[in-house]
Amino acid sequence: MAIFGASGFVGSSLLASPLSLPSTLTLIDPAEPDPAILRTARRRNIRIDVRQAQTLRNGADPGNVDVLLVLAGQTDVDQALANPALAFDANGTIAVEVGEWWRRHPSARVVYLSSDEVLGVSDSPLAEQAPYQPTQPYAASKATAEMTLRCYSDTYGLDLILIRSCNLVGGRQRARKLIPTAVHHLAAGEPVPIFGTGQQSREYLAVEDLCNALRLAWEGVLPPGMYNCTSAISFTVLDVIELVGAALGLSVEHVSVPDRLVHDRAYSMDPSLLHSFGWKSLTSPIEAISQAAIDLYAACRSGEDVTTLLKRRA
Repeated sequence: MAIFGASGFVGSSLLASPLSLPSTLTLIDPAEPDPAILRTARRRNIRIDVRQAQTLRNGADPGNVDVLLVLAGQTDVDQALANPALAFDANGTIAVEVGEWWRRHPSARVVYLSSDEVLGVSDSPLAEQAPYQPTQPYAASKATAEMTLRCYSDTYGLDLILIRSCNLVGGRQRARKLIPTAVHHLAAGEPVPIFGTGQQSREYLAVEDLCNALRLAWEGVLPPGMYNCTSAISFTVLDVIELVGAALGLSVEHVSVPDRLVHDRAYSMDPSLLHSFGWKSLTSPIEAISQAAIDLYAACRSGEDVTTLLKRRA
């Protein structure tokens, strides 16, 4: 199996997880994976080939692997709002490059990680076949990537699995995400900045549970298709901040900052299809949020900056 985008939040979490991984892995990413994670994987007798590259061309082509797991992409909503061309260029280019690689290796399965945001605003759970209704550049770029890969799959008869994830929780996510931001400010005795009212609602999932869904995809348990991966449990931004404060035993204050240009009220997906193949979320989102907060807070108390910690972990 090859992992395109192996050094990001999901990729590093997957490599560090106790899941049974393929015996041979090709890791493709412009950044070098965490050496500690590589050492751990190799102690499990996993043979790893690291290729630092932005694309699948030339020396980064993993060759005739059976599965290409695509985790690479531009995933920052705020960056995409500030520079939409960046998101469309990055996510569109990745989809086309994957499609062209796929045509050279038509026996491979492609597993692509996407987002609930492609379905747009909803208070009720949406199934996989709901129409695309993205409302901002990041979401539209991911919808474009999905449609591009589906076109390659339908046109050339290629094996595709799309997994749409809700908001993920884990110790390796980027420092500017909500939970690390909350921990950083609470540890400093400062109010937590929130966009607008903080009433925006999102579903949350432990990253380890997503990794388990990816395992079902690369092991062939899931047939080709689209799958919604979510706990189906929602919290508002203010709820999450209160959960972080409760986990740390700290009183919570927050301050409103100017809202995003576009900030969707709520996303919701129906995971019934994935459940039918034996997947379920094993960690409650409350437990995942609390544990991530405790781990990050312990690092802050030891004098380590959250940003430095997350860079080291990811």
